[in-house]
Order: sequence, then structure tokens, then C-alpha cells
Amino acid sequence: YGFTKGVTAGILDGIENGFLRNTGMFVNMPEAVHAASLIPAHPQACFGVDFNLVSGPCVSDPKLIPSLVDESGNYIRSNIRTHDPRWQTEEGRKEMFPCEEVKREIRAQYDRFVELVGRKPGYLHTHSLRPESYMEAIRELSAETGVPFSWDIRQNYHAYSVVVKSGAATSKEFDAAQQLAKDPEGWFWENREMLLQQDFVVNIKHCGFVDAALFELTSLSLERVRDHQLVTSQRIMKWIQENDVQLVTYYDFV
Repeated sequence: YGFTKGVTAGILDGIENGFLRNTGMFVNMPEAVHAASLIPAHPQACFGVDFNLVSGPCVSDPKLIPSLVDESGNYIRSNIRTHDPRWQTEEGRKEMFPCEEVKREIRAQYDRFVELVGRKPGYLHTHSLRPESYMEAIRELSAETGVPFSWDIRQNYHAYSVVVKSGAATSKEFDAAQQLAKDPEGWFWENREMLLQQDFVVNIKHCGFVDAALFELTSLSLERVRDHQLVTSQRIMKWIQENDVQLVTYYDFV
């Protein structure tokens, strides 16, 4: 949420006309200011913060987090990180993502959310790469602020994770044709009876409309329209109503 105007618009459409109920904001992006202004009009959703360290400008003073940014103050992209030989070992990852720098930037993003929205986020969430120092920083911030960490909530309630179980829904595709060929709605529909047997299901997607700004920021672009198709599917919305499925937010578990 707040990544680009198109992504923001697609997410809001998923809330207004679909079953999307939780979304995490990228507070470091210019669009976040506009996105934050639209939050009060959507009380049915829980707005959290996605801690982003791989796309766009940093929130902290870049001089204080030199390991996380390039010479322009933008985060070092994930594809560069994962091709760095250091990424393959815990010691190397700690060198790439120094604990104090990560904690500084995570806290700055949290504070930016509070500044933009006027209250605490509904939950804390990860984005893309998850080095050890990053996970530690989020858990420390969760303990300090009392804002739940999404991973811990899902583990505590043994939520069935579609993003983990469905290879078709999770494998990252960089080819445009392959992204458009994805069919998360079809997977959901084919597995709906199995999903209905679960107490809790979490379905993590990158919903959004596609705009030109998105192509400059990430390779995960065109498939967002397929994820939007899923969360606004009328047959799934009807199925949700017919089977008394509750659409819940992280607020319901705190």
C-alpha cells in the first residue's frame, strides 16, 4: 500500500469491492502521503506497515545506514543482494545488513507511519528478503510498541498459508508472459473445499493496478492484476457469503 498510485488504487478497490482486509504500507515511497490520507475512509481494513529495505529511497539519513543504500540514498535492490556471495551465509548476511543500521531504519519507517497516519500501524510485516537482523529488529519493535508481528500471529493461530502451500501462487516469475499466465483465482477456486476445512487461512498477495512507476521499482509488476482479480472475484465473494466465512483483520487477534 502506497507503493505507487496504481498499486494503491488496486488495493483500495480490493478492499471496497473484494475480500482484502489487511494491507501494509510502504512509508518510504512518495505515494505514501496520498495513500495515508485515504485510510480513514476504509475502517473495514487493517493498515499495517511493510518494512521495505529493497526498493525506493530510505527514510533515515543515508549517511547513518551506508550498508543499506547506494550512493543516491536508495535501497540496494533484492536481486543485487541475492547475487552477492555474502547472502549465502548468516555471517555474510549480518555484514550486508548490520543490526544497528537495520534497527535504525525499521524504527524510522515505523515513526513515519505514525507521522503520516496519526496512530500506530495495525500490524508489522516483512517484505522481500528476511535476513536475521531484519527479523530481530521487527520482533524487538513489536515487543516495545505492542503492535503485533504478522508472522507470529499466523504461527500462534496455526493459519493455513496459501502463499506457502501454493507453488503457483508463490513462485516468483520475472518473465512478463509468465506473470500474466498465473491464475491465483483458479487455484483458490479449485481448492476452496480444502480451504473451508481450515480454521484460519492467510492469503498473501501483491494486489494492485499496474502503472509506469511500478516498472521502475520492481520486477513483480504484471502479476499484480492477477492477484487483484483473485481478491475481487465475484464467485469467491459469493462463496464466502454462502459459507459464512469471516473476513478478519489482525485487530481480531490482539
